[in-house]
Amino acid sequence: MLPPPYQCRALNSAPFFPNHSFRRCPQTFTFTVKKYFACLVSAVLLTGCTGSDMSVDGLLAAPKLTDEQSKIHAALISEVGRNITLKYPRGGTNRSAYVMANVDGEPTEEALVFYEYTGAENEGIRVNLLDRRDDGSWYSVREIAGAGTEIDKVVISGLGTNKEQDILVGYQSITGENNLEIYSYSNETFQRIGTDTYALLETIDINSDGKEELVTIQRSQDAETGMYYTKAYLLKVENGEKVKDDGIDMCDGTQSYSHAYKSKLPVGDPAVYIDEIDTEGQLRTEIIYYRYSGLQNPVQLRSQKMLPLVTRPLGYYCADIDGDGVYEIPSCKPMLGYEDAVAEEQMLMTSWNTYEDFYKLEPKISGYHSVADGYTMAFPPRWQDTVTVKHNSDSNETVFYKYEGNINAPMTELMRIKTVTHDETEEYLYNGYKLIVSSGQMDYLAKLPVNSSEMLVLTIDEVQNNFYPVNN
Repeated sequence: MLPPPYQCRALNSAPFFPNHSFRRCPQTFTFTVKKYFACLVSAVLLTGCTGSDMSVDGLLAAPKLTDEQSKIHAALISEVGRNITLKYPRGGTNRSAYVMANVDGEPTEEALVFYEYTGAENEGIRVNLLDRRDDGSWYSVREIAGAGTEIDKVVISGLGTNKEQDILVGYQSITGENNLEIYSYSNETFQRIGTDTYALLETIDINSDGKEELVTIQRSQDAETGMYYTKAYLLKVENGEKVKDDGIDMCDGTQSYSHAYKSKLPVGDPAVYIDEIDTEGQLRTEIIYYRYSGLQNPVQLRSQKMLPLVTRPLGYYCADIDGDGVYEIPSCKPMLGYEDAVAEEQMLMTSWNTYEDFYKLEPKISGYHSVADGYTMAFPPRWQDTVTVKHNSDSNETVFYKYEGNINAPMTELMRIKTVTHDETEEYLYNGYKLIVSSGQMDYLAKLPVNSSEMLVLTIDEVQNNFYPVNN
C-alpha cells in the first residue's frame, strides 16, 4: 500500500476512473504513476511479452483461457481470422472479453466475444455472438460493429417482456460521450434493437414490478437555446424496441458522474445513489427512486436545501457502511482543533447519513473516516465533542487524543490505528497491537494504552464494535 498523501487526503485517495478529473498533489500523482507503470513493465518482462503487446488489453489478455473459452476462441478465429485483439470492459461486473450468458431463453449459454481487428482496414470494436450446436461445438452467429473505441461496461438483463435477456453494451468514444447499444438474440437472429447515449447507467427493478429497468443519466442540448441540460431516464424494452420515459431533471453544475450504487431507501423502496463531481471539484450525491408513476430526485427538487447537506470533499463516496442494504451519504466538518486550519491540513469528522422522506438526512454514525485506508472509526457517545485525531507521519498511524483546547499542545493519547498487510500483522501483534478486523488483503490493528485510568480509553471490544471497513 502506498503511504497516504495526508496533506491532500480528500483529493488524492479516490481510485482512478475514466470520467474523473481529480485535482491531485503533483508529487503523489507522479510517484503513483511511476510505480504503476513500473509494475506493468515488470509484469511484461516476467511473462515474456514483447514490446508490441504492452497495452492494457495486451496485458489483460495474458491469463490462460479456460477450456471452454479456448473452444469459443477457436470457433471465432475460424470465422474472422487470427488478426484480432481481444477487448475487455473497463467497468461493471462483466470484465472478460468472453461474456457467457443464456440470452435466448434456451437451456444452454451463448458467448459474446469483444475484439478489434489489427488491420487498418477494419477499425473499431466488434461484438460477436457464438452459439452451440447439438454436438456441443461452437459457431459464430453474427458479428456486429460496436459504437466506440473502448468498452465501458456489458450488462445482461431482462428489460423486455419476453423470456430472452437483453444485451446492453456501453462504449467509450473519442468524443468523451458514452454510447449505449442494445442487442437481442432470438430465433438464431442476433441484432441491434436500440441505441442511445449516456453519462452513467445502472440496471435495477426500480418500480418493483419484478423486471429490471435501466436508469440512465444523459446530457442533451436544447435545439432552440443551445443550452445543455442533464436528465435521468427510465428505459425499457417493449416488443423488441427501446422505450424511454420523459425523464427527470438532475442538478445543475455537475462536472462528471463517477459512481452509481444500486440500493434502497430506509423504507425499502429501490433506489440508485449517484456520486458526482461538481464544477467546484467537490463530491455530491443525488438519489433516484420511483414514486407517483415516475422517477423522483429529491436533491434536485429541493436543491437549495439538499445540496449543502450532500456535498463534501472528493474521496468521501457513498457506502453501505453497516451492510443493511441502504447506502449512507457522508457529510464532513473539521475535527476539534482544526476549525481554523486551511482545508488541505484539516482532519475531518464524518457523519454517515440516510435519506429520509421530506428532504431530510438522518445521521447514523459519526466518527473519523480514513479515505486512504478505507475505514470509519465511529465515536462512542463518551467520545463525542471530546476526542480529536492526528496523523503520525513517522509511523503512518492515525492517533486519537483527548482534546483539551489546543491541537498543538501535548494531549492524552487514547488509541492508535494502523493498517497493514497480512504478512506484517504478526510483528505488530508481538509489539502490543490488537487485531480489529481483517478485510480483503488488509488487517486493521489498534494499540491501546495499558494500565490507564483515563475513562475515555476504549476496550478492544468497543473498538471492534465501532469499527467499519468501507470498501467502495
